[in-house]
Amino acid sequence: MSKVLGLTGGIASGKSAVSTLFKKQGAAVIDADLIAHQIVEPNQPGLTAIIAAFGSDYLLADGRLNRQKLGQLVFADPEALQKLDQLTHPLIRQEILRQTVAYRAADRDLIVYDIPLLFETGYDQLCDAVLVVDVAPQIQLVRVEQRDHLTEAAAKARIASQMSHDERLARADFVLDTSKPIDDLPKTFAAFWYSSAFQKFLAN
Repeated sequence: MSKVLGLTGGIASGKSAVSTLFKKQGAAVIDADLIAHQIVEPNQPGLTAIIAAFGSDYLLADGRLNRQKLGQLVFADPEALQKLDQLTHPLIRQEILRQTVAYRAADRDLIVYDIPLLFETGYDQLCDAVLVVDVAPQIQLVRVEQRDHLTEAAAKARIASQMSHDERLARADFVLDTSKPIDDLPKTFAAFWYSSAFQKFLAN
C-alpha cells in the first residue's frame, strides 16, 4: 500500500532541493507547481478558462499565457486572484488525484505531494503524514533577499504573506531543518530518511 507524504515549507526553505532528494530515493513526486504550469499551456483547459475569464490581452504573440502580465494583475487585485484560483485549483487537484491513482496502481511505495501551500489548500487531509522543510527565520530572510533581489522590507512582506513559521511547525509530523549551507543538505536528508521514525512510517 502506497504511503502519501506531504512536502511543504516556507519560501526559500529549500523544499525543491529536498523534493529532488526524494526522487533520488525512488519516491514518486507529484509537483503541484509543475502541474500549475502544465494546465495553462496552449490547448490546455486551464489556459482556455483563463482567457475566457480575463481576455485575450493575457496571451503572448505565440499563444502562450503572459504569466508576467497576469501575475501583475492578481498581485494587485485580490478578487482577480480569487477568480484565478477558482479556475485553476480544481484542474490542479484533478491532475494530482489522477497521478496518485496511477502511482498507487503501479505499487509505488512512497508518493510525495510537493505542494507549497499544502496546509492552506487542504491537501494535508489526503496525506498519511506531512514533512515541513524548515529554515531559521533570519536565514530565510537573507535567502529571500538574495535569491529574489528584494529589499529587506519586501522580503519580509513576502514571508509574511505565507502561513506563519510556528503554525507550519505545529502541524508537521516530521521536520527537516535546512538552515545549514546547501552542501550539507544531502547529509541532513539522509539522516532524516534513515531515522527510526521515518522508517517506521514507511514500514507501517
